[in-house]
Amino acid sequence: MTLWAEAPSDIATPFYFYSLDVLAARVKRARAALPVTLLYAVKANPHPTILRALHGQVDGLDVASEGELRAALDAGWSGQQLSFAGPGKSLASLELAVTAGVTISVESLRELDVIASLGRTARVRLRLNPRARLNSWRVQMTGAPSPFGIDEEELELTVDRVRAHANLLAFDGIHVHPGGQCTSVGGYLAAIGMTLDLAERVHRLGLPLQRINFGGGLGVISRDEELDVDAVGKRMRTMFEKFRATVCDFEAVLEPGRWLVGPAGVYVARVVSEKQSRGVHFTVLDGGMNHHLGATGHLSHTDAPRPRIFNASRREGPLVRRTITGPLCTPLDTFGEVELVEPRVGDLIAVEGAGAYGSSFSPLHFLGHPLPKEVFSESAPASPSRAHSGESDLSS
Repeated sequence: MTLWAEAPSDIATPFYFYSLDVLAARVKRARAALPVTLLYAVKANPHPTILRALHGQVDGLDVASEGELRAALDAGWSGQQLSFAGPGKSLASLELAVTAGVTISVESLRELDVIASLGRTARVRLRLNPRARLNSWRVQMTGAPSPFGIDEEELELTVDRVRAHANLLAFDGIHVHPGGQCTSVGGYLAAIGMTLDLAERVHRLGLPLQRINFGGGLGVISRDEELDVDAVGKRMRTMFEKFRATVCDFEAVLEPGRWLVGPAGVYVARVVSEKQSRGVHFTVLDGGMNHHLGATGHLSHTDAPRPRIFNASRREGPLVRRTITGPLCTPLDTFGEVELVEPRVGDLIAVEGAGAYGSSFSPLHFLGHPLPKEVFSESAPASPSRAHSGESDLSS
C-alpha cells in the first residue's frame, strides 16, 4: 500500500506529500513498544505543520540549532519540553536556550564553561562520545575523533568541571547518540548497554542521574526493512529494570526522527523527457537532487539501500529498468537505475520514505528551479480532492 490510492495529479509538481495519520500511527507504535520519554528530532523534518501536529503525541522535541529552537517555540512547545544538541551552538543560541529553560546537551568542556559564564542557572546534560565503535550503525558517531560529545577519556575531568560550576548548572544526566540508521536489534541494544555503562560510571563518580538520553538512530530503510522496535523495547525494559535495581532510578529518553516521520511522506515529480544514450534509457523528471538530495545516495555508502521509487500514474504494466534523473546540469542529479512500471512523459514518479531528510536537506536553490510544495493530508487521500489546505510553499 502506498500513501494514497490515487496520486493527487492536480497538484503542480514537484511536491512532497505527507500523511499526518501515518505520522500519528508511527508515534503510537513507538510509544507502545519503547519504555521511554519520546522526543521528536526536528532535523528530520522541521515543517511547522509537523511540529504543531505532534503536540500531545510526543513528549518533546530534540533541536540542533537556534533556528530549530525558535521554530519549536513558535510552534507552541515550551522550553522545558526541548533538548538542544549540536557542536556549533552560538552564544546567542545558548543564551536563548538558558532563558527558555531548555535542556542543553553539552558537547565540550569549553561549552560547559561558556554556559556557566552566562551567570544564570542552566539545565545541562553531558553528551558523551564513547570509546567503542558500533559497526551495526550505518552512520557511526562514536569511537573516533568527533566534534560531537565529550570523549569518554575526559569523563572524570568533566565531572570535576560540573562540580566546579554546581551553583550555575542544573545537572540533568547524560546523552549518547550512537549514530543513525541501525536496523539490527542486537546492534541497537549494544548501544543501549554501552550508554548504561557510562551512566553507571557517572553515578559512581557522584553526579546524580535524573535522565539518560539514548539518542535516536532507529533505522528505517523501507516498508520491509526497519528496526524491530517491539523486540528492542522488550529487551530495553529488562535492561532498565536491572539498572534501576542495581544502580539508580532514572528517566529514559529517546529522540528518533526518521523512523517516525520518514514513512509518512513521499516526494513526487513528473516525467518531462526521456532519451536513450549508448544503451542507457534515461527518464528525466522536473525535480531531482535539488529537492531530494537524500534519495540520490550521494551522502551514503555505495552499497547502502535506496528508497523505493515507483510510477504513481501507472500501477500495472510491464516492468522496465530506467535511469531516473532530475533536471539539473550535473551528472550527480540521478536517483540511479530502478525497476518500475514503464514511465511515459507526463507520468508522476514517487519516492517513498520521503517524510524525513527531504526538502530541508537539499540544495533547493541550485539552478533556480521552482521550489517544491509540501502538501498535507490528515488521511491518505483516495483522490486529489482529499489533499487539504496544509499545502504551502517552502518560500513562505
